[in-house]
Amino acid sequence: MLNTELTELMQQSAKDAVAFAKDEHQVELDLTLESLPLVDVLLSNIAHQQQKQRLSDAHMFALCNIFGAYLGQVFISVVGGEWVHQTADESAPYVSLNYNNKEFPLASLVYHKVTKNPDLSVNDYVRQAISNAMQ
Repeated sequence: MLNTELTELMQQSAKDAVAFAKDEHQVELDLTLESLPLVDVLLSNIAHQQQKQRLSDAHMFALCNIFGAYLGQVFISVVGGEWVHQTADESAPYVSLNYNNKEFPLASLVYHKVTKNPDLSVNDYVRQAISNAMQ
């Protein structure tokens, strides 16, 4: 996949997260740092729903990717960065946000919050990543 195609895909995925938040949870997201606490609440709610009724693997995959894209687009809007399709392990490719030789696997972060630790803060993670990137 060309980098421009991947960038467009991730931008559209972030827009999909905005639409999902509005349509399914009545939460308005605007791709700003200020929206990240809302993402935390929304993902925590999804995590609690997941504990009651497990989401399908396909649904979980989609949620993690669109919200990972959302987090990444917020990061990019503040400090920059680029999306990279990681294929070192051909059996488990993934997309990460890369900035200044640092890799941020944001879909994995979302997955961890929704499936293992609903108290994990994606807001804190992204803000710390931005702070580290700006040093």
